[in-house]
Amino acid sequence: MKNRIIALSSIFCALVLLALASGVPSGVPVPAGPEDGECFTVLVGKNASADGSVVVAHNEDDRGDIVVNLRKIAPRDYGAPQKADLGKGGFHETDGKTAGFLWIEATTQEFADSFINEHGVLITSDSCPSRVSAEDYTDGGIGWMLRRLVAEKATSARDAVRIAGELVEKYGYRASGRTYSIADKNEAWLLALLRGRRWCAQRVPDDEVAVIPNHFTIRAIRPDDPDHFMGSRDIVEYAKTNGWCDEAKDGPFDFKKAFERPSTRDPAADGNALRHWRGLSLIAGKTWELGRDYPFSVKPAKKVTAEALMAILRDHYEGTEYDATDGYKTGTPNRTKFRTICTSSTINAFVVSLGAKRPEPLSVAIWLAMGKPDTTVFLPLYYGVGSLPAGAGFGPDTHDYGILYKQHFEDAEVKAAKDNLLNTKVLALERAAEADYGPMHETLEKELFPTEKAFIAARPKFEKELAALYAKDKAKAQKKLDEYIAAAFTKVSQLTEKLLAKTSGQ
Repeated sequence: MKNRIIALSSIFCALVLLALASGVPSGVPVPAGPEDGECFTVLVGKNASADGSVVVAHNEDDRGDIVVNLRKIAPRDYGAPQKADLGKGGFHETDGKTAGFLWIEATTQEFADSFINEHGVLITSDSCPSRVSAEDYTDGGIGWMLRRLVAEKATSARDAVRIAGELVEKYGYRASGRTYSIADKNEAWLLALLRGRRWCAQRVPDDEVAVIPNHFTIRAIRPDDPDHFMGSRDIVEYAKTNGWCDEAKDGPFDFKKAFERPSTRDPAADGNALRHWRGLSLIAGKTWELGRDYPFSVKPAKKVTAEALMAILRDHYEGTEYDATDGYKTGTPNRTKFRTICTSSTINAFVVSLGAKRPEPLSVAIWLAMGKPDTTVFLPLYYGVGSLPAGAGFGPDTHDYGILYKQHFEDAEVKAAKDNLLNTKVLALERAAEADYGPMHETLEKELFPTEKAFIAARPKFEKELAALYAKDKAKAQKKLDEYIAAAFTKVSQLTEKLLAKTSGQ
């Protein structure tokens, strides 16, 4: 074992410096995104969560070594209309006013970023391939900029769904299909987009939880219930015209059955069916029959906590018949014949609590993993952070349509900055763990994850003290918040470096 570790040491040391160099495409042209098997999301209604807030949990999955870059962009009023580049020849004119937003960026990727804006509106997504092939676009359609424009303009989740729907109808959506998870302190919505100009959105009931792998989950729709449904007026007729819906033969219209790309795989071999099954089972506290016919949302067995959602995002079917490594005895659980919730392509994860009863600047509380959550910790973060810690990200914090777009899709600054990023260290440790998963998992459980448990245990006391200070002196409270977040990032960075050195025998 010692010889093997020494032989691998040069690889792991190099990973600290070069972990992200090989997988990032260059150039401004927008790359094609993955079409299936990517990402996993859980949306929790405010009456289903332990803290009374709407909660969103998400694993972002993408191919290649992608830099995860965290930044906070300040609001801006340009004083005149501006044009946002849509990436394929089109431009969208805005009024020149943008909200501030926290940006969890997957550099160079078109469909992988997550945003939380100053109004507490969150948007993230899961690829959901559809059977629609007709490319009905204006000026090349819209892709990446859709979520950015939503973050810049939306004042509520419902407003975000409306804005996104209008953009899709105006320009046409240029991916096969996708479900956007959109939430604020009051409501959680799933917005399903089809290639072209059709869309459908359904609100998650306040007392229920929705699980989204990479297939559509909206089933029956009720256009006469605008409190819970929005969408294209002709969505049913569109399905019928294309031969995807025959109500006389198949029964009432079912969005998922009509538009989802058909699969002939056995459900156990279908990573979406299996992950959906597992997520629902963990939330509802019962074992569902493995298949493809799942409900849009379910009532949880008990109020859902952030810790429970972290465990789901780390899940590899441990303790089930689909645990392909027998408790990590035969290698990494992230690369088996069964597509797991936490998997080899997971690049970051988060659990975000929107609102509850916390005062500013604590109202949007975030747990963020800067890599695969089974090999790193969830860091404490709040939207109200004034300045992000060193190593969290790079790039300007001033809004500029041209600069932000160009920087996102070019990799020059990524290469220049990555050596100083926490994400680079996390990725290096992740690869070390993948090479010897069982023993490394035990090491991480003993030496890394107790730090996360300490963060979780300390959060209530910290929030109570900060809220009291904020009521008396906002400037001091802001300083204390920034120092708290910076200390957490520094501690995890140092622990990660220590474990890397130990792994490489240094």
